[in-house]
Amino acid sequence: MSKQTFHVVIPDYNFWRQNIKCQTGCPVNTDSRGYVRAISEGDYEKAYWIARLPNPLASICGRICAAPCEAACRRGAIDESISIRALKGFVTEKYGPEVYKDKKGFADNFTNKFKTEGTGIVGIAKGTSKPISIIGAGPAGLACAHELALMGYKPVIYEMENIAGGMCSVGIPPYRLPREILQAEIDAIKALGVEIKLGVQVGKDIPLKKLYDESAAVLLAVGAKKSRMLPIEGAQYKGVLGGVDFLRDVFTGKEVNIGSKIVVIGGGNVAYDVARTSMRQKGVRDVSLVCIETREQMLADKIEIEEGEEEGIDRVNSYGPHRVDADESGNVKSMTFKRCISVFDSEGRFNPRYDEADTVTIPADTVFFAIGQAYDFSFLENCGLNVEMTERGMIKVSEDKVSTSLAGLFVAGDLAYGPRLVIDAVASGKKAAIAIHGHISKQKLTLNKYELHKELPDNEVPQYRDYEKLHREHVPATPAVDRVKSIFNVVEKGFEKGMAEEQGGRCLNCAVNTIFDGDKCILCGGCADICPEYCFRLVSLDRIKGDETLAKLYKVRYGKDPVGEGSAIIKDEDRCIRCGLCAKRCPVDAITMERFLFKEVWAGE
Repeated sequence: MSKQTFHVVIPDYNFWRQNIKCQTGCPVNTDSRGYVRAISEGDYEKAYWIARLPNPLASICGRICAAPCEAACRRGAIDESISIRALKGFVTEKYGPEVYKDKKGFADNFTNKFKTEGTGIVGIAKGTSKPISIIGAGPAGLACAHELALMGYKPVIYEMENIAGGMCSVGIPPYRLPREILQAEIDAIKALGVEIKLGVQVGKDIPLKKLYDESAAVLLAVGAKKSRMLPIEGAQYKGVLGGVDFLRDVFTGKEVNIGSKIVVIGGGNVAYDVARTSMRQKGVRDVSLVCIETREQMLADKIEIEEGEEEGIDRVNSYGPHRVDADESGNVKSMTFKRCISVFDSEGRFNPRYDEADTVTIPADTVFFAIGQAYDFSFLENCGLNVEMTERGMIKVSEDKVSTSLAGLFVAGDLAYGPRLVIDAVASGKKAAIAIHGHISKQKLTLNKYELHKELPDNEVPQYRDYEKLHREHVPATPAVDRVKSIFNVVEKGFEKGMAEEQGGRCLNCAVNTIFDGDKCILCGGCADICPEYCFRLVSLDRIKGDETLAKLYKVRYGKDPVGEGSAIIKDEDRCIRCGLCAKRCPVDAITMERFLFKEVWAGE
């Protein structure tokens, strides 16, 4: 049996920063740990501003974010991750723009906060007589406009719909995202000085080239808002519709009539939005959601699947579309599916295989395809601009992920990388704002990094009582029988004060670290003995492998290579719960507990 080798690294800025996995897992680097800890301590206002400063759509994300921070949360490897998204919703409802009657008051308050605690972009705009035009009022366009307004520019957003918000308004159901919260976020951004022109379709109502010629810069942030269909047998029959198109019709107030038996094809969150919205339509009795993935492979959030089941959605896994069946008049009467044997091939590529003989037929009046989204590039047709495209018909994007082949023309959100999360679109929009400022000012901004390691007195680590024993609790929700009565009946009620503080108290406080003084350590193993999570191991030096820098430093300090006789204590950072028992147990004070603080500020060269 081979002997296990342990790989070690020198802790530096990136090491300590990456240790705070929730923050590095967030596309806009929100200090999730910071606001979760503040909630656990009852400081809700502090928690709100920690959440809001990096995220112009914090209230929206508090309701519907898919929470990559929770997927990264280190507590998830021990039992279950912290309820970060729901806790954000808890504080945004108390201090977000939705509680301000005067959105200008919120905007002024936020700007002042951002000046002292933000990233240093306030007021850096360079004079220009031309506006900055943004096409699309979705999350990416709104986030870009927000940042540009803070800089001092006057961005103008052009939106083809009669409501702003992009897919947040025409794709995400009101029972998940109340429209008053969405509108409050939009109004707060407008209060910063952003102009939004609704019902204006670029390429039809105004030529793209005209905008380009008359603007200091143009951002394309139109999103993927068309349904992707499959060319299967019977796809032309009446009653075969795109799921995204259906959502847009419902949420823009158009009258829809979809019969009583609905089949939705797809296994992601959009498919569930279509299925659950269908269940809330008048006359609908049965809704089936069918996807090729197994339950474990489904892309939809766990909570979407669970709530869908509570509401009566019949889920059918491991079956793919075979054909649409219709009556003599060409109206859909059923949908036939074939069993999916495997979704991916041996190399992990999407390549479904089917058992053509194993089929199932489900009665249906309407069939919705919710298997992905497509783009509408009609605004680029004969626009008079030479925009380089890829072989797959997408706009070619530079290495910075926002610039195009045409100077002054930028992209963000879905156009930059394909359909992703709302928070990804926000991050892309913010990045585009930095690039646009660079284009206009001819000044490149750099992200300066500052760090501080603060030793905690007497090794005391404030923690919520019995935090390591607390379980993740479900967010209270409206009973299914009531919430399916209308698309406006909000599902999630949110945490009450006591539960929010308790759930915040589950945080392992990853900014706190154990710091070891090798000169003091006597290798007694006391820290390993007392550790409740078995984070420490006493190992021989010949079982340790580090990078070249570590080896050189070791040789300079001790006059020999880090191999041979002797021992060392190795710590597993992923399992550490920051209880501080090791520091208290150490007889020679070789271990201290320190909090790592850092700030990243944009500045000119």
